[in-house]
Amino acid sequence: TTPLDVPFNKGRVMNAAYLEALKLKADIDCFVFHDVDLVPEDDRILYTCPVMPRHMSVAIDKFNYILPYSYLVGGVFNIRTDQYKLINGYSNMYWGW
Repeated sequence: TTPLDVPFNKGRVMNAAYLEALKLKADIDCFVFHDVDLVPEDDRILYTCPVMPRHMSVAIDKFNYILPYSYLVGGVFNIRTDQYKLINGYSNMYWGW
């Protein structure tokens, strides 16, 4: 088990989920990475994969609908499978949130 005082590595979890999903169904063409603490507020949000990756949680109630950072993608993010493979997924070297 991992002690609670060890920082979390979100990248490793997301990369493992990607690999395990492809083991179950090799022809998946789109992934939506979704933090469990975010709930869609608008039924018009489409969980689809456009040509370019999309940050789907840029305005959420937790941050008073203001994007607190312009250089990171998090919360809810969709990307085509080939693009995720091309960028080699999330970094496994970043620990913490």
